[in-house]
Amino acid sequence: MTSPKETFAVLAPNLVVSGNLVSEGNIHIDGTVEGDVQTVHLTIGSSGVVKGRVFGREVKISGRVIGSITACELELEESAVIEGDIHYQSLSVARGARMNGNCQYSQAELDIMVLSGKKPVKKAEDALAFGDVAMEATTTQKVASKAKTSQ
Repeated sequence: MTSPKETFAVLAPNLVVSGNLVSEGNIHIDGTVEGDVQTVHLTIGSSGVVKGRVFGREVKISGRVIGSITACELELEESAVIEGDIHYQSLSVARGARMNGNCQYSQAELDIMVLSGKKPVKKAEDALAFGDVAMEATTTQKVASKAKTSQ
């Protein structure tokens, strides 16, 4: 079985997703996401658009983001268009990339686990633990439902 960090999801150019994306693995977006995106490694291709917040450890953007970006390592390619604030630890901007917003450098570990509800851990490799909160909530709801039906 592959580990979550080895998984890879691709959103095709003709795909539109309405809602938040949360993943432990890699996401490559060539389509449109109307919602927030949180993942370890994110690539937004030249045809990719995110209309929402972006959270990630390594984020590479060639497309468009309309919303804030929080990334440990952020790379903006020459075709990137950013309309929102950027919070980063490492930033690379290619000639031609366009940004409209504030850029803020941070020495401290950035909170890139906002959507999963987890708190940051000190170890960098264990810092992203997704899905546990959702799994606990689902289990709690199932137990509560069974208790109501058995009464």
